[in-house]
Amino acid sequence: MKLILFLFFVALAGAAPRHVVIVGVDGLGVEAFQKAAMPNLRKLMARGAWTLHARGVLPTVSSPNWMSIISGAGPEQHGVDSNEWERFNHAIEPICAGPEKIFPTLFSQWRSQRPKAHLAMIHDWQGFGRLVEKDSTNETRHVKGSPAATAAAIAYWKQHRPELLFLHLDDVDHAGHDKTWESVDYVRAVEEADRLIGELMAVLPLEQTLVAIVADHGGTEKGHGHPTMRELEVPWILAGPGVARGRELTGPIYSLDTAPTVFGLLGLKPHPCWTGRAVSVK
Repeated sequence: MKLILFLFFVALAGAAPRHVVIVGVDGLGVEAFQKAAMPNLRKLMARGAWTLHARGVLPTVSSPNWMSIISGAGPEQHGVDSNEWERFNHAIEPICAGPEKIFPTLFSQWRSQRPKAHLAMIHDWQGFGRLVEKDSTNETRHVKGSPAATAAAIAYWKQHRPELLFLHLDDVDHAGHDKTWESVDYVRAVEEADRLIGELMAVLPLEQTLVAIVADHGGTEKGHGHPTMRELEVPWILAGPGVARGRELTGPIYSLDTAPTVFGLLGLKPHPCWTGRAVSVK
């Protein structure tokens, strides 16, 4: 009997995830981990693989970095070089144009390989929506405010149990801009984001779900967008099937490695134009 149970858990540990939940926390700098109480993120780190020294891309603003996270490439490839980027108003053309004439994201690449998959995106920052191919998801919805966005994600999960749920939270970034990245208010916003992530984790079948926590940039004083380490370094946390427990990752890791790493754990093929790599998290 013990042998059967052992083999069962070994097989479960080696199985591909049935679900993926990616939570993007806008403006979450790594210095917050020294100041804020983060019981839920700490639990994910304890049961997963992580680094507090992943690097985003330059410039350290939201649009280029979120596009890099969801498309496995940098601004030189996807062409999103600023927050002013728009689909029909930009200076740099994408090196590859997928659906809707933008650089292929993990949503469209997933859809091309698994047409019946249920994929969803709920984003707190309205600008995120323009980065995602509209026809590649079952739902792309803007919900203002991190508590409301999290509640919408939980409700959506309970109703549909999608293979991929991407949740974007923006209030941490707002606190940095309003009160500075060094302020008590910023720390409180980080702790609130941690609480919301805990609420989402509570409804997930964690033994079947790959959970990723990512961020676009940090900040200093009341801003970001500069070439500083406080703005460039971001946390990167993965936990779930196929991921080692409590492993601090070493070596160079970039936020644009997110999509290739997720695809590697799922057995999906990365797009040929993606430049990120699948990080070994086992």
